[in-house]
Amino acid sequence: MVESKTRKSAFLREALRTLDLKDSKVETARWEDLLLRKDLLESMAFVSVRAVSVDRASLNRLQSFLQYEGKMLLFESSGTTKEPRSLSPPLVLRETVQLVESLGSRLIVLQKKKFQDS
Repeated sequence: MVESKTRKSAFLREALRTLDLKDSKVETARWEDLLLRKDLLESMAFVSVRAVSVDRASLNRLQSFLQYEGKMLLFESSGTTKEPRSLSPPLVLRETVQLVESLGSRLIVLQKKKFQDS
């Protein structure tokens, strides 16, 4: 997990400890700063994005954390950006799931695919 605020990341660490999730960890940083960490690139099966403005440029940078076939989960409420229509490889839209209809919230699932030349 990535959280830039120290107090929130301390809470997340305590939650991981309480739930005994030993294979999980929390980084206190902005996700953009973690792009410089080569050990994190293409190392994650899932990337979940919440409370972050996600434009095409951000998606292109965030996908670098994903392994091939890995999935990115975007949470959107009625006040956030529209579904990413202009995705570029290697990301493809897998599905959109309505969460709370009255709030207009939804989960958008993207997947990182390996494209082969024909």
